[in-house]
Amino acid sequence: MLAVDSSRGRPTAEAARQKAGAIIAAAREAFCRSGYRAVTMRQIAQDANVSTRTLYNQYGDKFSLFEACLEFGSIAFPTLDAHPETDPATALCTFAVDLVEMLSRETSQSMGMLVHREGKDFPELIKASEDNQQHYLVEPLAAFLRQHDLASGDEQARAKILLSMMLSGWQRRMSFHLPRPPQSELEFHATLVVKLFLDGARKPGTY
Repeated sequence: MLAVDSSRGRPTAEAARQKAGAIIAAAREAFCRSGYRAVTMRQIAQDANVSTRTLYNQYGDKFSLFEACLEFGSIAFPTLDAHPETDPATALCTFAVDLVEMLSRETSQSMGMLVHREGKDFPELIKASEDNQQHYLVEPLAAFLRQHDLASGDEQARAKILLSMMLSGWQRRMSFHLPRPPQSELEFHATLVVKLFLDGARKPGTY
């Protein structure tokens, strides 16, 4: 039951946060379980134990709610140590392993499969997913490369290439429905990818 501010008869700020969290949790579960097309706002409102009116007051339509689910999921993305004295190789290896572990979670995989499966009919899902990746993965990684003199004007392109390299093993396993690799394999792949990238990035005249 929601806490109420007795002086105004309205839910407290904490209660409002709990309600918002319940909506996102219910929406993510519904999208993963039933897919984007099949889910209705009424269903999500029922699952979150809120009125349909309350849901529409916060999210004007189903797509806005889906975007909010992506935004919520981005909280779990790993971050790079921005300290100037950070060893780039160590930071990038840690980032690569943490990213694969995060994307291997059941909800993350289900959301990714949803976009892949229904993106043809709902291209806005692909656009939203790409924008989310750009903001929360590509841009921070590009800033890290620039900070450590590993890019000069082409940091966005390099960040995208490095991300593709980091996720290549995970994407192969997703394509063939293979289980998550052991920790040792994740670390080996990350170390190899980072070494190959840094060797090229530090060599004069390379892209």
